[in-house]
Amino acid sequence: MIVQGKLTLHPWQRYSKKLRQRILSFQYGGSFSENEAKERKVRFAMGREGSANEGNLIVFTWLVDPEDGIILDAAFLALGDSALIGAADAACELLMRKSYEQALRLSAEHIDKLLRDDPLESAFPEEAFSYLNLVLFALEEAALMCSDIPVRAVTPFSSEGVVPTPHPGWELLSLKERQELIEELLDAEIRPYIAMDEGGVKIQELTADGRLFIRYEGSCLSCFAATGSTLVAIQEILKIKLHPSLTVIPDASSLLDIPS
Repeated sequence: MIVQGKLTLHPWQRYSKKLRQRILSFQYGGSFSENEAKERKVRFAMGREGSANEGNLIVFTWLVDPEDGIILDAAFLALGDSALIGAADAACELLMRKSYEQALRLSAEHIDKLLRDDPLESAFPEEAFSYLNLVLFALEEAALMCSDIPVRAVTPFSSEGVVPTPHPGWELLSLKERQELIEELLDAEIRPYIAMDEGGVKIQELTADGRLFIRYEGSCLSCFAATGSTLVAIQEILKIKLHPSLTVIPDASSLLDIPS
């Protein structure tokens, strides 16, 4: 595994706990080859930025569905600062099952937010921001290799083949405890997806009978999917992973007029 980091370049304690854990236990280190892509009948894409001679190099390889531009798998090889490893691994996680067009919209803030301990405190020290830029430049190069593939709309979650696993003791939880679990699930499964398209979702109210009132933000306000595939995905994942009584109701007043 050619993944190396200079763990002492920046004070370790200035990284978020999530970033430190990501560096020590990265999930997407490795690479794919063109031959492997041919065997699996998918598109191979690669993006490279930096230089080994200069001390920081990042290489991404993707396996992309040639029919719809969805990134089926992603891996990275890195040489250099430990922050580069953490940023690259987080980027791979964010891109799984996304389209290459969404990869082009990935920002440093998306990566940083995924690794924050505190929503208001950056996961990376300021002097490490340049490594986030290296990652983004390499991802752009990989995405441009796929630019001839037509892209279809994707949803963050599909219930097909998924066995429901309701949260044990849901009925015994207070409304506050239930809402905290919903927030955690939205953070893990929904918000990173819609953030790629500059959208957001906030909980307005959770009632005792399971009605969840939400408010969309950003690009979601004028998106067809807000009352379609995205809404269905949010409701399905909550029903399957928390409780089947949950029903998601978007705040219609927050949505801009969408032409039919």
